[in-house]
Amino acid sequence: MRDTVEIDILSSPRLRLVVLLAIVLAVAVAGISAGVIREHALGEKQIAGRQRLQLYAANLAGELARYESVPALIATNQRALKVLRQPDNYSAIQALNEYFERAAAQVGALDIYLMDRDGLTLAASNWQSKHSFIGRNFGFRPYFQQAIRGEAGHYYALGTTSGVRGYYFSYPVRDLGRVKGVVVLKMDVERIERAWHDSEGVVLVVDPDGIVFIASDPQWLYHSTRDLSDEVRRRLVSSARYPGVELTSLPIGDVDLKIGAGPTLIRHDDDARELLASSLDMPEPGWRVLYLQPTADVDRRVLGGVGMVLAVATVLVLLGVLWLQARARRQERVRCDAVARGALEAAYAELEQRVALRTADLQHEVEERRRAEEALRTAQDELVQAAKLAMLGQLSASINHELNQPLSAIRSFAENARLLLDRDRTADAKGNLEQIGQLVERMAQISSQLKLFARKSDGKRSPVSLQQALDVSLKLLAADIRRGGVRLEVSDAVRQVNVMADATRLEQVLVNLVGNAIHALDGETDPHIEIDVSRQGNRVSVSIRDNGPGIAQEHLEQIFDPFFTTRKSGLGLGLAISQQIADNMGGSIEARNAPDGGAIFILTLERADRE
Repeated sequence: MRDTVEIDILSSPRLRLVVLLAIVLAVAVAGISAGVIREHALGEKQIAGRQRLQLYAANLAGELARYESVPALIATNQRALKVLRQPDNYSAIQALNEYFERAAAQVGALDIYLMDRDGLTLAASNWQSKHSFIGRNFGFRPYFQQAIRGEAGHYYALGTTSGVRGYYFSYPVRDLGRVKGVVVLKMDVERIERAWHDSEGVVLVVDPDGIVFIASDPQWLYHSTRDLSDEVRRRLVSSARYPGVELTSLPIGDVDLKIGAGPTLIRHDDDARELLASSLDMPEPGWRVLYLQPTADVDRRVLGGVGMVLAVATVLVLLGVLWLQARARRQERVRCDAVARGALEAAYAELEQRVALRTADLQHEVEERRRAEEALRTAQDELVQAAKLAMLGQLSASINHELNQPLSAIRSFAENARLLLDRDRTADAKGNLEQIGQLVERMAQISSQLKLFARKSDGKRSPVSLQQALDVSLKLLAADIRRGGVRLEVSDAVRQVNVMADATRLEQVLVNLVGNAIHALDGETDPHIEIDVSRQGNRVSVSIRDNGPGIAQEHLEQIFDPFFTTRKSGLGLGLAISQQIADNMGGSIEARNAPDGGAIFILTLERADRE
């Protein structure tokens, strides 16, 4: 059949003209289709790139948030204040060096160090390294200048001592309201790059000056996205932000990388690659995150689409030729039509299959993003409740004992009631059932206290009755108080005080402080706890005193440190979290030893009924 068609076309001028026009039309349609397919493919790729870019930006923001609050917590440490007050005290400096070293290892930081008001480093986590920061002055760094003004500082730079890249978080250390020094934490940015290294494209993070300082591909580092003015270069040199590094422009030409509504294409000068650029601004640190994707797969899709269009056009041309030849060779036309329809159906089937595959890929990416956002929300909710649930875990043994006693009694009363009913002693059985009802009511009270304590806090301060918050806390600790034989005295003045606080978090702090006092009395012959209140102007001080052995002198400065504990069990986070809660409520916690023995914890809060 193929030979017969070729002979007919060559022998008929009319058929040759029709075939030539059909070929020209097919080429024109293929050209138009190539543009449409390319634009559509770039649009899809841009959407996918922006979705990935949002995930990278969320990952980066999460890493920053993980470290941002650590310097503020360390700045409240009494050992840092002691070194600033006594810069020549070697033992105090050494104790702070070791504390910084443990803290850096715990949180995964490169370095943690303390500087005085002049920028001189007094203590550092790398005190044993040959590149130790101790004795070096970093007063020229912007992060120091920000913190010494009383602000939280943020800065990215190469280390002048170690030559290692890092992102710096700084926070002022205050003594009686005055800034005495600065605590600095250096975050390792290479761990972020390692997480991005298997990316399909290239992920870049650009600073406000347009310089790439984080990149999934090292060859993009320290290049600028625009020409740097002399003023910017002088500022970078004076702050030693990139010491010893030659800052050159990116090999992508003079292109504005702010992405608009349509796809933005740039060309790599070194290897002539075409890249699709997506951009996302991070306003808080002033950065821009770029995602550059090669478009080779787009070109392959265009070629495949054009090939498909040409194939369809060829089929249509053949169909037209066969239709013109229908009167001459009817049987041959029927057979050729069947072949043409089969080819057309196959082409359409292939196109639908490709569309279905691409749709499935997009749905999978959307589902992954939804799961990631859901996991993030869940982690945030769980973090808020973590400290409170840890306390409930510590109380679980006592609560279990409290519930087991009425359960055992209920079982006994039920057995007796059954025997009494068998003997027709209905009145006595009714008495047993009343006892069971009272025990159930007691269990309901225990569970209601747990439910009340475990509720989530809205984080807002309002007038709170100190007596009511203390009652909730003591009911939770009732089993421990009875088991330890603790004699508890609560001042009548407690009933007359309202404080500005969050009720849920105040209960959490009181459970922690009273619970610590109960544990401190373990083994004492006459365990005794006193809870009293005093007023100083617009402040209220709640003192919780025990007659235990007190706090060792060497532990007084560490007792509020995270992960410090003298007990065999526990993480050592209770007092650190309680201190942070008190700070957030505008108050404070301090610990001291009583002159006649025992320990005193004093919780100070703002009065609700100000004078």
